[in-house]
Amino acid sequence: MSADLSTLDKIATKWEVVHGKIEKLPNRIRDEVLKPLKDKGYWEGAAAPYAWTQIDDIQRQVAGAVKVASAVAKVLKDGAGELRTARKELREAVARAKKKGLHVDGDGQVSGKVGGSSDVTTRDVDDAQDEIIDILRKAYLVDENLSIALMYDVGIDEWFNTKPRLTDVNHNLSLSIPQFNAANLALDGKEAHPKRNNADPYDMGLDWLGNSGPEHQDFTYGDKFTELIQRSDSMEDVRKQTMDKWRQGHGTGTAGYSIAKDGYKGAAKKLLSEDLPAIITGDEDGLGQGFTGSYQVHYEVNGVEPDGTIIVKYSLDNETSVSSLLHYVGYHDWLEKLNPSSGPGHTVSQNVTWVERISPDAY
Repeated sequence: MSADLSTLDKIATKWEVVHGKIEKLPNRIRDEVLKPLKDKGYWEGAAAPYAWTQIDDIQRQVAGAVKVASAVAKVLKDGAGELRTARKELREAVARAKKKGLHVDGDGQVSGKVGGSSDVTTRDVDDAQDEIIDILRKAYLVDENLSIALMYDVGIDEWFNTKPRLTDVNHNLSLSIPQFNAANLALDGKEAHPKRNNADPYDMGLDWLGNSGPEHQDFTYGDKFTELIQRSDSMEDVRKQTMDKWRQGHGTGTAGYSIAKDGYKGAAKKLLSEDLPAIITGDEDGLGQGFTGSYQVHYEVNGVEPDGTIIVKYSLDNETSVSSLLHYVGYHDWLEKLNPSSGPGHTVSQNVTWVERISPDAY
């Protein structure tokens, strides 16, 4: 409630100043640089087409920068306004709760006030909590939309975006899942459109045993291993955990799958009845989780569609090692001593990052 939003206003103003200063620059480059060069014929022969292409690219990039500066300023101003509105709504909701004799802590948790009115009911607490959660979700989405919109307007590739499509924080849903995925990769400092990684669990397992693969591999939306993780039976529960936490107001967090939740017998049963058959037969519903074993994902809600469907970024980190191969006997410190520091069977890692939709009706 005490967040200082003036910084966003100042940044937006600076972008407006930048836009004002460079707005006429594309025309000046055309009239004062390109036209004289072309008129005087400085470049001729085989090098001429390349030279003019480079010069034209400069003009296009400057024109793109002008459009980006305008769009970024508008997005920042809109985001600051939306966050200011959410803060006002939150303050009013907290004031109403306190007026009813309720206590609201710094994390937004509502409870009956010690020594407060005896008229306070569980329904009063639940209603106040639901209202605050709803407002916090809105504020979270504004912040999330702000980061995605800014990234997409500036451009996720090497050049400025010559067609920035977002001028506020309310139209991110016009982006497709692959576009959300690319924006998230760029925000993580990764290549937005990486080359497809076709490695599957069999490839990675053989590379690990033969010490012939990379130390680390990244997988993302559209890669084979990512698709195997997505269709794993365990992801159904992970999606349910994600939706439950979102309903509680948590836009980011962790969700997980454990093979040890039913003890050693349960893990052994799972190995014999699910994972080994999946590995032997190539069953794609169990192959991904058979390779990873227990895992945790970090989730981040990117957006919410009108019907309540959430757009979620997932990130899963996994290690392939001797100790992870023996995870069915449990997770013990002594297992770590079995991991060689180099050569066949030494520890390698994978990261899987992707974006998907989750329907509230299914979970």
